[in-house]
Amino acid sequence: MGPMSPGGHLVTTAIAGGAVLASTGSIPLTAGLVVGGFLIDVDHVVDYLLVERRRELTPAAFLRYYTEGHARRMVLALHSYEVFLALAALAWWLGSVWVAGYLAGGAMHLALDIGFNGRLTPRNIFAFYSFGFRWAHGFDALTLFGSEPRVTPAGFWGSFFLGPRLARPRVGHRAAVPYAPQG
Repeated sequence: MGPMSPGGHLVTTAIAGGAVLASTGSIPLTAGLVVGGFLIDVDHVVDYLLVERRRELTPAAFLRYYTEGHARRMVLALHSYEVFLALAALAWWLGSVWVAGYLAGGAMHLALDIGFNGRLTPRNIFAFYSFGFRWAHGFDALTLFGSEPRVTPAGFWGSFFLGPRLARPRVGHRAAVPYAPQG
């Protein structure tokens, strides 16, 4: 099982959005789910431009920057339990179907990230999605994700749909290690 890629989020969000629209007929709920499931990643763009101060404004340069592990800071404000709690309170207070859809899509997004991307971080992947945890570590990508070499698929579409993987799987960290009896 590899990491969750942007393309993986796009496909799962499209499937979930189609299912929600077909079952409920609610455009606001479906729109919120799509924004939360896929467009939540806009915070990567904000980090790329404002935190990292990158100026290569092509999708390929942006994707390569992240998949190859060049990011120095991981603020990712929208990828946080704290924002989700605030939005849940707002959705309840306003009775907003759209915000409820966003929370459902965002929860799907974070669950997929946690399930698939845990291999890329040497720390607790559950803690990573706390803004306070990232803040306490200075948003430092090296501290949060380590510096192990990554292998990325060739070309934009390969990276978009397959994402990076560690060059050497971690022993004892959900990596399959063949058993060879000592003789």
